[in-house]
Amino acid sequence: MALVSSIPESYFPPDWLLKLLLPAIEEGRQWGYQFLRDPRWEGDRDRMTNHAINEATLWSLGCGVATGVIGLAGVPLDVAYFYHAQTKLAAALFTIHGLDTEDQAVLMILIPAALGVTAAELANYFGRQFCRQIFRTLNRGAAQKNLSPVLTSVFKQLPRPLLRQIVGKVSSKSLTLPARAVPLMSGVMCGITNAIMMNIGGHSVCTVIKTFHSPAVN
Repeated sequence: MALVSSIPESYFPPDWLLKLLLPAIEEGRQWGYQFLRDPRWEGDRDRMTNHAINEATLWSLGCGVATGVIGLAGVPLDVAYFYHAQTKLAAALFTIHGLDTEDQAVLMILIPAALGVTAAELANYFGRQFCRQIFRTLNRGAAQKNLSPVLTSVFKQLPRPLLRQIVGKVSSKSLTLPARAVPLMSGVMCGITNAIMMNIGGHSVCTVIKTFHSPAVN
């Protein structure tokens, strides 16, 4: 606990992370509504979810190749794009499943889930009952809010060990990238790595949603 309290208050929330997440959440919300309004899906949320994950996976593959061929100069672009896309996907999946991504409590679960925190870890940080209660916050189609102060408040309320975990995941992504000394090979490997990570991340968000939506969870 002493380690947590020793971190300066100014560290929370990191400005760069706010700037990365704000547009991604709104874009994901709009993307989710596009699925819900499209009659082709016939209200089948599982089909919408799978299509969104597959689409995001392909985007990540293409972007990873593009940033990978740049070499080391492409690392910041790759990291920013990847987490923007992953947060956008998570917001879309939450919206598809009827959750209000402008609600502060929902964002407290959405943001960690988007950045790789599992359902079990969320239950450990917040408690299963709290998580299940949040997943009853259905989207009522309220007027669009200014997300910036809401998101700032969310970050300030997140448990500090959880926030450190989130920031650590984002900051360490460049370590998972292949060596960029050979641009063409690096581009291919970076694209494949991003695609795999995006697909896993999307399904992890689905697991979070299904875990806390399920009445069978105690």
